[in-house]
Amino acid sequence: MDYDVFEGMDDVEYLYKTGRGSAYAQLKGNQTIRNRSGEGHTDKTTGVQPKSGKTVYMDKESLSRVGPIFQNAEMATKFVPEMDKDGKPTGKANLVLMEDYGPRKAGSVIASGNYSTTPAKGLHPVEIYRSESPMGSRGSGIHFGSAITEVRPAGGRGLGFMPDPLGRAPLPTRRMASGGGVYMPAGYSAGSWKLI
Repeated sequence: MDYDVFEGMDDVEYLYKTGRGSAYAQLKGNQTIRNRSGEGHTDKTTGVQPKSGKTVYMDKESLSRVGPIFQNAEMATKFVPEMDKDGKPTGKANLVLMEDYGPRKAGSVIASGNYSTTPAKGLHPVEIYRSESPMGSRGSGIHFGSAITEVRPAGGRGLGFMPDPLGRAPLPTRRMASGGGVYMPAGYSAGSWKLI
């Protein structure tokens, strides 16, 4: 996959590719558009996917704590940002029970992971379309992507990026712990929960 499909698109901040060959454009407001590759997937469909509500980036360890539980059809969960006492994001996303599950009560945090709002090599894109995974759902509202293999900054309009002549990915402008304040547009997530 290449970046040609994103040519002429407004508000592109970064372009990047992942280990399974998909190409992404991150837009202002932490939304992404993915040009899906069939490489390494059971489902071999390809092409441009709908724009995410929001996209954040998680390290492998954080993703492995949150992703499988969110996709567990036996429990109802939601993916929400952790806020400090002043209402600012801490850089952690929590998986919270929407309904009682065994001895755990609705509202309990059952998994957490760090996130960043800036793509970087080695992090995984987490494209959020719906932050809730009700009972019986396998978490189809979030796409957990494979690890990023390259990142290129874009100029904000079209593909006005200047690739690094040494082929390195740019360093993230925010540390993992800072997170950033990114909230879901109302149409992407049910209920009153704001997400990342």
